[in-house]
Amino acid sequence: MKNWLRISITVLACALLLIYVVDVRAVLQTLSHCDPIWALIALGAFTLDRVLMSFKWGLLLTIRGYRVTLTERLMVYCSSMMWGLALPSTVGADGIRILLVRRFGVRMDDALATILVERGLGFVSALLMAVMSLLLLRFLVPDAAEYDTPLLIGIASLLVAIVVLLLSFNSKAVTSILSLLPQRVAQSSAARLVSRLHEAYRSLASDRRRLALFFVLTVAEQLLVAVCYGLVALALQLKFNAFFVLAAVPLAILVSRLPISIDGLGVYEGIFIAIMSLGGVRPDDSLALSLAARVFQIIVWMPWWLMLVARIGALRPPADAVTPEQPTSESPPPPRQSPQPPRRVATP
Repeated sequence: MKNWLRISITVLACALLLIYVVDVRAVLQTLSHCDPIWALIALGAFTLDRVLMSFKWGLLLTIRGYRVTLTERLMVYCSSMMWGLALPSTVGADGIRILLVRRFGVRMDDALATILVERGLGFVSALLMAVMSLLLLRFLVPDAAEYDTPLLIGIASLLVAIVVLLLSFNSKAVTSILSLLPQRVAQSSAARLVSRLHEAYRSLASDRRRLALFFVLTVAEQLLVAVCYGLVALALQLKFNAFFVLAAVPLAILVSRLPISIDGLGVYEGIFIAIMSLGGVRPDDSLALSLAARVFQIIVWMPWWLMLVARIGALRPPADAVTPEQPTSESPPPPRQSPQPPRRVATP
């Protein structure tokens, strides 16, 4: 989808919410009731969420033989999210993350492989959470037989996603696809690059213990996000049902991942408001809760972004994609003992 269309959808979704769904003055009034103690607790929970995300990513980098410190991973993760705020989807933020982590000695193909696995397992986990959310709504909402069809679709999608993910680790998958291509294409540099990337991707499945731990922590992290929203609701002194928060957050996150708006803005809020209203929360309060959570996330990202900016000396995201080194399929690269200096520094 083109950027102008995403921008148009974002503006339209936000305008519809502000004009027809909520009262802006009521939203501001709810935000003004923020309790500083609960706000600090919520910020601590959001910080823990970022630490957990960065720690999980480190498990995958370790399989490929890298030793990027937790602080460095936090700087890369939070900086990519800051720069990704203006991008249409998480793919843009992931692209920035790949370029940033190169500054700490990680090859581009290895970084891309870890992010592909992260996204694959994350999507399976998100579908699992969405099924759980639909089950909650099925039993929380009276006469909710209309949730049966989405629930069945969700379960079927989860099973398909699991099968596709398992097949993606099969060494014969790429070979079979390349064999269907014309010989000239199959022997091209692009095809060889895909094969090397898949080798790095497939190697991550060799450490099943770390991969299983990564998936468990991914589910825990997505549950933690719902807890963060509950803490923000307490900070805003809202009355809410915790089960509806647990149902609303995963479903809203899953739908907002569709690359149809900038950072899911407007789409996420629409889904979140609709589900929270089933639990008796006013749309004004739900929008205030969602906006406050976004602000809290930015506050948590900001220090790590500034640390990286001070380190690389540039406010702009890296746009200089240096040609990656040729990966070897026999063994992962040796552990990195210290961060490498950047090859080039983007100018502001």
